[in-house]
Amino acid sequence: MNLQIQSSKKKKVIDFDVSNEYFNNSLHRSQFSTVKDLVYYVKPISSDMWCLDVLTLFSKDTTIFTVPIVNENNIPVGLISRGRLTELFFKPYARDLHHKKTIGEIMQKDAVIVDTNTSIDDLANITINAGMLHMVNGFIVVERGSYIGMATGQKLLEEITYRKQQDLHYLAHFDQLTGLPNRLLFKDRLLQSIQQAKRTNKLFSLIFVDLDRFKYINDTLGHSFGDELLRIFSQKLTVNVRESDTVARLGGDEFVIILQNLVEAKDAEKIALDIIEYIRKPMLIYDQEIQITASLGVALYPMHDDSLDGLLRKADAAMYEVKEKGRNNYAMYSDVSDCGFIQRNSLEVGLRMALNKNEFSLYYQPQINLESNEVVGVEALLRWHHNELGLIPPAQFIPIAEESGLIISIGEWVLNEACRQQVDWISQGLPPLRIAVNVSAIQFRQNNFFDCVKKAIDNSGIDPSYLELELTESLVMTNPLQTVSMLNKIRSLGIKFAIDDFGTGHSSLSYLTRFPIDKLKIDQSFIRNIQGVPGNEAIVRAIIALGSSLGLEIIAEGVETLDELDCIKNYNCQEVQGYFFSRPIPADDFKAWHQDVMKG
Repeated sequence: MNLQIQSSKKKKVIDFDVSNEYFNNSLHRSQFSTVKDLVYYVKPISSDMWCLDVLTLFSKDTTIFTVPIVNENNIPVGLISRGRLTELFFKPYARDLHHKKTIGEIMQKDAVIVDTNTSIDDLANITINAGMLHMVNGFIVVERGSYIGMATGQKLLEEITYRKQQDLHYLAHFDQLTGLPNRLLFKDRLLQSIQQAKRTNKLFSLIFVDLDRFKYINDTLGHSFGDELLRIFSQKLTVNVRESDTVARLGGDEFVIILQNLVEAKDAEKIALDIIEYIRKPMLIYDQEIQITASLGVALYPMHDDSLDGLLRKADAAMYEVKEKGRNNYAMYSDVSDCGFIQRNSLEVGLRMALNKNEFSLYYQPQINLESNEVVGVEALLRWHHNELGLIPPAQFIPIAEESGLIISIGEWVLNEACRQQVDWISQGLPPLRIAVNVSAIQFRQNNFFDCVKKAIDNSGIDPSYLELELTESLVMTNPLQTVSMLNKIRSLGIKFAIDDFGTGHSSLSYLTRFPIDKLKIDQSFIRNIQGVPGNEAIVRAIIALGSSLGLEIIAEGVETLDELDCIKNYNCQEVQGYFFSRPIPADDFKAWHQDVMKG
């Protein structure tokens, strides 16, 4: 599909294929500031043009969706959309009734008309106030009152999303408490250090830093005090290294330091000693003086290891050696250090045994239809009850499962158990509910994934129309040809697909039409405090409008407050889930919860 776009300055017409480079690369363009950057040219028509002539215009040019209408002075007076005109003339006797009417008699007079210098933020607010129909139809752009072009709702959405993703990029790469690089960015820096050291034959060091007894401080003095301590501690670490070095926070009270271009091992030991001495100095937090210590583990490239994971593991093992010997010191990695690291590996070992020991269970979070106020589905969420360690959070064991490949067998168990439970609920008198199951990228890419899905359906006897597989945007957009082939194959079984955490990835809405997707799940980061963040509000409303135009169902996840729920209702979102209705609960508790809801 080709569009004719004309710059408001150079009046140069450019042809391009909408389905390819433009929308897929939209997030990599420079950030727009005003409506002028969104303008494309659509030839206007006069208000005295006959309706049938305009209908013919739409029929001949399938790329035109909305046409602006101007008077003799090129001043906009309204617009007409393809949908409105065709809907009108498809009605019985429409041609007899309207063929002698001018387009001015049936045009949409409430078109949004904005000046070329209107800011993107102002346009977003104007859209919210004017109604989402204008997001679909587009906006008329004028300069000194005269028509110069149109701006589409999709380009506005892309720009708003682009800005949001800049924030998400920072959130994804930097720790919000300390401002230091987080685990993701640290691993990238460490990989660069390895590559550079290989080229230059230089030595560098990785230091693993852990605050001593931080949990005790956090529990006794409060989380606010603990957060401030971590902020000051991170500054102390940064003071003791060069600008070319990297200080990162992995999470909690764990930090890492990359020391570049060392001459000998003693250089790393000297810096480690300097850090320890500097950390020991008393610090003032909320008018309270406190003295802390830290344990440091040092690993050298290439002396101790020449791989990313190996260096991190050995620096971590050396740090645990310090912990075992009394803390408040540093240790260079040695074979002895690996003994302490065994404890960390025990989690992976336990994970490998968890299936055989029946330590896994599924919790279920209800999904509510806002029009009927009925429970229409549940999302199945995995929980691990370790026999000795108790309940282990998914964020702690899922990454291990993915790195080790255990996610394949675990994911297969989840799929089978969820299908079995849905059928079991029906036998207990519950109505048939749709059940949503998350699918990891590793699981989806397995050659036998289709067979696993079919086997789960056959073994459980579930009606496939009640099974919904949730995929991430990144999974869908990776190797699209292979993905769409697999989706269509699985879709033939009768199940449905949803894109989870929608809005946080890099997919183009125009590209979604190629995939057999049934539903979009609006990411909870856009729902949280939606009334206080205009950008979030615009994104949510735009996703709902444009998703609906593609015939997709919309569900908002992470609804926790009444204000958030009221907002979502006003936007005509079909379904919601979140703590406002219920936390994820075990199967038996869900049955009781559902019965209570039905009674209420």
